[in-house]
Amino acid sequence: MNQKQHSLMQVLQKISIFKGLELGHIQRLLKVSTSQRYGIGETIYSIGDESTDMLVLLQGRLVVTSAAGDVLGEIKPGMPTGEMGVLTNHPRSANIASVENSVAVVIGRDALVSVLASNQTLHIIILKNVVEILSERLLAANEQNDALQHQLTQLETDGDDDYTPSVTNDGQADEYDEYPGGEE
Repeated sequence: MNQKQHSLMQVLQKISIFKGLELGHIQRLLKVSTSQRYGIGETIYSIGDESTDMLVLLQGRLVVTSAAGDVLGEIKPGMPTGEMGVLTNHPRSANIASVENSVAVVIGRDALVSVLASNQTLHIIILKNVVEILSERLLAANEQNDALQHQLTQLETDGDDDYTPSVTNDGQADEYDEYPGGEE
């Protein structure tokens, strides 16, 4: 093993999905991984695609978007993406694209499953780390959802005081009017 590989292993050891792994475990994963470069604007994953690999971003920045093109989040160096689909065999649930020149370590599903099956300690640590990562994402999504719900409630409350129905010339409400009281 050369100095560059050793340095990469030490960097990977600090990344959340590999936290707690010994250098030997990381070396096993590196043997079945590849390094991939992505240019600005390059699509990495698309919603509905088969989940054949996962990646850990080492350099650059990726953006996560919905089918409608809404930005859901971003992936920064040290963060994994694609691991959920690889481990569950579900199709991609979001679009991922590079917004900067980026470099990642890519691990194919079959290779990952093989390495995990060969070492129970490695398997347990990786799964524990994935549960922590997904739990953190769920917590962040719940917090964002709560904040959006609070904003919506505030807008609805503020809007009630200013409601003035529009009336057509004949005194009838038109089809664009909204009833502020909700359903009865």
